[in-house]
Amino acid sequence: MKILVYVFVVACLLTLAEGAVCPPNDNSVYPGDKCSCVKGDLLCQNLTYWSSLSSPVELNVLIITNSPGLTIHNNTFQMLTVDRLAISHSGLRNSRFETNAFGGLIVNDLDLSNNRLGKIPIAVRYITELKGLDVSFNGMSGFKDAEQIETMKQIGDTLVRFAFGSSPDIDEWPTTLRHFPRLEELNCTAGDFSLMSINSFYGYENSLRKLNISNTYLYSVPLAFGRLNYLTELTLNHNHLIGDFGMNVPIVSSYLTHLSKISIDDDNITMFPDILGRFRNLTEISMNGNDLKFVSEDSAKSIQKITHLSLRNSGITRIPGTLQFISSLESVDLSQNGIHTIERKDLQELVNLKELKLNDNPIIYLSESAFTKSENINLVEMRNTSLTEIPCGMKILRLVNHDLTLDFRDNYIECNCALRWLYDWKNSGFGTRSHHLNILGDCVTIESTLQEYLEHTLVDCPAYNSCNM
Repeated sequence: MKILVYVFVVACLLTLAEGAVCPPNDNSVYPGDKCSCVKGDLLCQNLTYWSSLSSPVELNVLIITNSPGLTIHNNTFQMLTVDRLAISHSGLRNSRFETNAFGGLIVNDLDLSNNRLGKIPIAVRYITELKGLDVSFNGMSGFKDAEQIETMKQIGDTLVRFAFGSSPDIDEWPTTLRHFPRLEELNCTAGDFSLMSINSFYGYENSLRKLNISNTYLYSVPLAFGRLNYLTELTLNHNHLIGDFGMNVPIVSSYLTHLSKISIDDDNITMFPDILGRFRNLTEISMNGNDLKFVSEDSAKSIQKITHLSLRNSGITRIPGTLQFISSLESVDLSQNGIHTIERKDLQELVNLKELKLNDNPIIYLSESAFTKSENINLVEMRNTSLTEIPCGMKILRLVNHDLTLDFRDNYIECNCALRWLYDWKNSGFGTRSHHLNILGDCVTIESTLQEYLEHTLVDCPAYNSCNM
């Protein structure tokens, strides 16, 4: 009896672990010629109708896209249980959603983005316990009218994720978001507003954890951010008017004490902002797409807890020397810049570094001593550079404690017996056979991957006095 109970429990757990599965493709649930389903994820395009279900169906994701002729009739999704339903990129107006279109639907996240909605459809009110709603990139000019306010009140008790925004429709920050008192994630994708009042987040300032405000006319970091007591992630991307001056705001160090991740990509910044040093628990910084001309020593020393730094496409022509003062760094991404060389001292103090990404740089030289103190590195990416050989400096990287991946894809690497040092390094006592060296990329001189050349060809090469091996 105990054995039977045990088998039954295991079978139930395995069923739950597998998640939703695809229903039979016999057109009784969805039109098979316009939909495809893989492991409970159903994608449909160019629909003009969706038949009501005759029996319960459970899916992970249902995506309906590019369907401008579709009308969502009452109870269309009755008996459907789905984690995420997306009806997007179809140009649908509010008139295409009947009042009870979502009646009987059980869903966590509803995506109605990239349509032509003028307001949140009334049909949304009839979804019980909706957790997430995305109405970004529609024609909504705001959420002020009584009808939308009533809709927001009815879904506000359960909603924790909300996305909105389009330009030029949103010309001021919507204060009616206060009707979402449990909001944890807020995503403003675009707007024409330039100011935000100090009370912009009233009603949910203690619940908000993740905030994204991008593609706006903000000309400074809003002081209202200082009231987000438990914010952990902040994204301010593509706000071109902020610049260096807009980053210089009086947010004191006692504010935003939980902030751990910040992204200020493409904000017209040329200097490393001093304000970042005021967030004492910050661990991740992204400043991609800025024309960064200067990283001061004081700025670098003020962010001692940073573990991840991304400065892609930032106009950098060499690895900033002041990075040496951020010894906590574990991951650095300097891809898409103008770096030609990696010198001996460029990485010397980054003793905790695990990942280094230098893709899409015109690199021609890496010092043999560049990784002298880099005992923890497990990934080096140097895709699409000007290298024609694997730099000898790689041999300092250790295989003793972990696997190592070297990514040289999209380079013109010449494969010949001069690379014999690579084989000797991998198999010498300095490394260890118990950890794997994975080299990605292809040879330009013969038809072989770098990994195949290392494993099967270099062993037959004569001992070659290269790289002092």
